[in-house]
Amino acid sequence: MKPLLATLIFLNCAVFSAAYNACLMKGKEFFDERDYSRAEEALKTCLAAAPNDTDSLISLASVQMKLGNFTESENNFKAAARLLPPDSPYIAYVNSLLGDIATRKPDLKAAAFFYDAALRVEPANINALVGKGVTEEFAGRTREAAVYFKRALAVDFTNIAARERLIALEPDILDNNELLLMLKERNIIDPAALNFTRADEDLLRKIIILEKDSGIEYLTSKYGGALPKGFVVERNSGKIYVRKMLTYVGYKDLIAQLSRDAKQFLVGKGVSPGSIFKLRDYNGRDIFDAEGNLTDEGMAAYTKSLDGQKAYFLQGEITPATQAEIDRLAKAYLKRGYSEITFPAEFLYLLRHTRCSEETLVKDVYVRVINIDSEHKRVFVVSDPNLARVPEIPASLPLGYILDYRQSYHERKRGGGAPVQSSSPFGRGGGVELKLCNKDGTILGDSLKDLARQAKENAAARGR
Repeated sequence: MKPLLATLIFLNCAVFSAAYNACLMKGKEFFDERDYSRAEEALKTCLAAAPNDTDSLISLASVQMKLGNFTESENNFKAAARLLPPDSPYIAYVNSLLGDIATRKPDLKAAAFFYDAALRVEPANINALVGKGVTEEFAGRTREAAVYFKRALAVDFTNIAARERLIALEPDILDNNELLLMLKERNIIDPAALNFTRADEDLLRKIIILEKDSGIEYLTSKYGGALPKGFVVERNSGKIYVRKMLTYVGYKDLIAQLSRDAKQFLVGKGVSPGSIFKLRDYNGRDIFDAEGNLTDEGMAAYTKSLDGQKAYFLQGEITPATQAEIDRLAKAYLKRGYSEITFPAEFLYLLRHTRCSEETLVKDVYVRVINIDSEHKRVFVVSDPNLARVPEIPASLPLGYILDYRQSYHERKRGGGAPVQSSSPFGRGGGVELKLCNKDGTILGDSLKDLARQAKENAAARGR
C-alpha cells in the first residue's frame, strides 16, 4: 500500500549545527524535485553526522519507501520508533508505514499490530484506518473491514482508497436498507417497493460482478463513448468521487453485447454456427440459454477462453478435470496400489495388444484414466499383486502388457534387434498371444477363461 502522507517530515533543526540544517534542507529539495536517489544519499549523510536523530531516520525511511527499498526503510522506521518519546506526534506515522511494509510482505499479523499501534495514538490516522481495513479484508472478515473503511471516510469523505475498497466488498457488506436502496437505484425493483426477494439480491450480485469487471467501460466502448440514457445511474454526481452504477437495462444490454462477441469468438475458434448452442462447460452445463445469451456458466467459460484456456465443449467431447481434481485422483490411485504408465506410448501399446477400447479397459480391466484435456491423459494400472481380483481377470493383467513393452523398448535401446513379441499376456511361455477383446473393443469371453486358467497355473507355479 502506498503511504497516504505525501511529504517528508523535516522538523525544526535549530538545535543542530548550520551544516546539519543545510544537509536536511538539501534532502528536502531533492525530495520535492522527486529525485529520490539523491534525497536518499543526502539524508544518509545527515544521519552519519547524527546517528540517533529521529528526523533523519524518519525522512530517510520515507524516501526509501519511495525507492522500493523496503528492508532498509523498515529498519530505519523501527530505529526511529525506539528513539521517539512516548508523546511524539510521529509515533502514529511511523507505525502506520511499518504496517504498510508488513502488508507488502505479506505479514498480516504484523501489519495489524502496527496499524493498531498507530490508531491507539491517533484514532483518525487515515493510512492506518485503510491499512487495518485491508488486513481484515485479506483475512476474510469483510464486515470488520468495512467498519475501518467507513471510519476512514468519516475522517475524509474524499478518500478514494477507502471508498474503492468499500465498494469492492459489495454486496456482502450491505444491510437490508442499503440493499433496498441499491435495488431501487438500479431499477431492479419498483421504486415504491418495501422489500425484495432473494432472486433480486442474486441479480444485483451478478450486475455488481460485471460492473467490477469493467462492464460499464466495455459497454461504453460499444456505443462510441456515450451510453444510451438509463444504462447507468450516478451517485454523488458532479463530485470527484462520483460513482456510476449499471442499471438493470444496462445489464441486459451488456449481456447481449457479450453474447454476440462470444459467438463471434467461438466461430473464429472453429466452432460451427450450428453447434454453438450445443456447447457445454466442464461440468456439462449450457454455455448459452434458450434466448441465445451467455449463462452464468457460459460467462465464466468465455472469460477463461479469452485468457487462452479452452473451457467449452461439444456434447460427447472429452471434458477435462481441474488440476486439483487431477492431483486428487492421481494420489488416490497411487495409494490404492496403482502405478502410472506413460501416455501416449505405453497406453497405445496396451490398447493395441489387448484390442480393447479405452471404455472397456476402464470398465472391466482395472485401468484408470484421468482426462486432462481433449489431447492429454494420465493412465494408471494395478501394480500391487495383493490387490483384490475378480474371478475372470487378474487385476495386474494390464501391467503384464506394459512390462512387455518396456522389455521391448530396452532391447531396442541396447541394439537387440526387433522388438520382443509377447507370447502371453505376461511376456512368458510359448504359443499364440492371447487377445483380451474382440475387434469391436469389447471383452472376449473365451480369452477370459484362458486368462483365468493361465493366471491360476502361474500362481500355482510360483507357490511351488
